[in-house]
Parts: sequence; structure tokens; C-alpha cells
Amino acid sequence: MLPQRNRLRSSREFTATTRGGRRYATGCLVVHLLTPKDASLVAPKLGLTVGKSVGNAVARHRLSRQLRHAAAVELARLPNGSSMVVRALPGAESATSQDLARYLHAAFEALTGRATS
Repeated sequence: MLPQRNRLRSSREFTATTRGGRRYATGCLVVHLLTPKDASLVAPKLGLTVGKSVGNAVARHRLSRQLRHAAAVELARLPNGSSMVVRALPGAESATSQDLARYLHAAFEALTGRATS
């Protein structure tokens, strides 16, 4: 579980990130990243969207746990004040944890402009 300071909580935060941030689709995920224009003391934040089209409640919760674990690594590398929304697409429930981590890493690298290592 992510610390509370690292969670997007309100629909307003989700909307601001998805509408104002950069978007990258990879595999079975769509990742939105909003970076601050100025340095902020606020910790980077993460939000997940796993809709009913992905699967039943058990599959959605399992997928959410896997995504939170993979995203925690990338979240630690984001600048302060950034926010990231990860949206799972149908078919994500059949992806392995390693696949999800790889997709998320690729999206992070593309959105931040860093070379893939």
C-alpha cells in the first residue's frame, strides 16, 4: 500500500492529471503524467483506475495490488509535485506482474524522456 501522501484521492486530482498531463499507452496500460512547472515540496502522487471491463472484483483488486507494487518503484523516481494516473485496459488481468512492471517502466521512460535501461 502506498503512503497517504503519495495517493491521488480526489476526482479533481485525477481529472487534472489526465487532462493536463502527458499520455502514453503501452501494452495493457495507459499512463498519464503531470509534472510541475516549478519545484514543489509536495511528494509525487499516484492514482489507479481499474474499471469493471477489466474483470470481476477479485481480478481488479489483484491487478491493483500488482500495479501499486510496480508503480512504487517509478513513483520514487518522479520529481516532487508530479502526479501519475495508471489506467488498466481490458486484458490487463491476464498480464503477469513482470509484464505490468515492464509496461509501466516503458511508459515512465517515454513520459520523462529518459533513456530506457
